Amino acid sequence: MILRKEIIEQLSKKLSLPYLSVEQDWDIELADKNRIDEFISYYNENDLSAEVKYATMSIILASYEDFLNDRELERDYRWYEIEKILKSGRGLFSELMEYWAVDSEKENIFRIAPLIREARATD
Repeated sequence: MILRKEIIEQLSKKLSLPYLSVEQDWDIELADKNRIDEFISYYNENDLSAEVKYATMSIILASYEDFLNDRELERDYRWYEIEKILKSGRGLFSELMEYWAVDSEKENIFRIAPLIREARATD
């Protein structure tokens, strides 16, 4: 899903993200491993359109990837909530899951890839 500029601007404002202009990888650039709980809460506590859900999940996954890159953990309590959201919106998030899973015979490009693959494989 290609996110419209208005959606990115709206979400950036709601989440107080330091958004300046539409970047191709805005979610990766604005990811914040220290705000994962806040992003998950925003997703769960608001009545969001499909496009805003997708954008919010984009920032959640990018932030969780940053979190994993700084730790030896495979997952923590937040992953179970993220996984639940991904599974409940499997159709909506299929493109995001495909991106982060990086199905490849090569080593994992992203630390989150094995978790995403597992979430895609199970119900």
